[in-house]
Amino acid sequence: MDTIAVVGATGNVGSRLVARLAGGGHHVTAISRNPGEPADRVEWVQADLADADQAIDALDGAGGVYLTPTLSGDEPLVAETSVTANVIDAAAKHGVSHVILHTALDADRGDTGAGILDNKTPIERALASAGVGYTILRPGWFLQNLWAARDYLEQGVVSMPWPGDMVWAATDINDIVTAAVAFFELGPTGRAFNIHIPGGITGQQIADAATATLGRDVAYYEADVSTRDYVDGFPISDVHKDLYAELFDYFRSTTYLGDTAPITEALEGFTPRVLNQFLSEELFAGN
Repeated sequence: MDTIAVVGATGNVGSRLVARLAGGGHHVTAISRNPGEPADRVEWVQADLADADQAIDALDGAGGVYLTPTLSGDEPLVAETSVTANVIDAAAKHGVSHVILHTALDADRGDTGAGILDNKTPIERALASAGVGYTILRPGWFLQNLWAARDYLEQGVVSMPWPGDMVWAATDINDIVTAAVAFFELGPTGRAFNIHIPGGITGQQIADAATATLGRDVAYYEADVSTRDYVDGFPISDVHKDLYAELFDYFRSTTYLGDTAPITEALEGFTPRVLNQFLSEELFAGN
């Protein structure tokens, strides 16, 4: 595969994937509205992929595409649908051999009540019927979200709007990147894979892992507020706050876990980074 196009190349996942692919010898077309810094084997393309013609131009010459649906603007679900439809159509027009689509755990259900998840259901179906080779990655809640809680953890407390023993799926972004690179090398699978820490995590486990990493007590407290009140202080728009409150309500209403055995079977040697590793190797590296 000569060139891999990365949609959302300046995002949390995309930026790491661009660096990993280029470092591994791949040529990368890094697509973003706001291009990043020049780098070896990386060609930056500035494009608004909500425009179908710009999407076609941006994917010219790509043999593979990594697609993270965007959730930006005043109408994030509309933007997500528009951009992904244009990218999938452009990939089909160019005869791209492998599209890796990044969605979310339970995106295949379509009836969760969480717009962030349910909006991805028709997107997955559109890719599956587009006539291109594909693989779908379904991660859970990002461990990197804990960066927002880092100062609180250092002060000895962590809080979520659910009980400390409630389990939910959590994924290290670096594992998504590792899996994406491996699947590009493996080739299209025509299927979806859940990707998260096997067995999930709990709020109490976060507190215990932080205690072990920092060498001082960290306590877990359940925030006695609605999920909407919990997210009210997040530095995001009201529309996004509503979407994340829906998602957190879904977390509380079900066991948000998937079967992770298929991805470890498909990718020889693939082992997700666990919570303690993330805290010691990234969040509190050097402490």
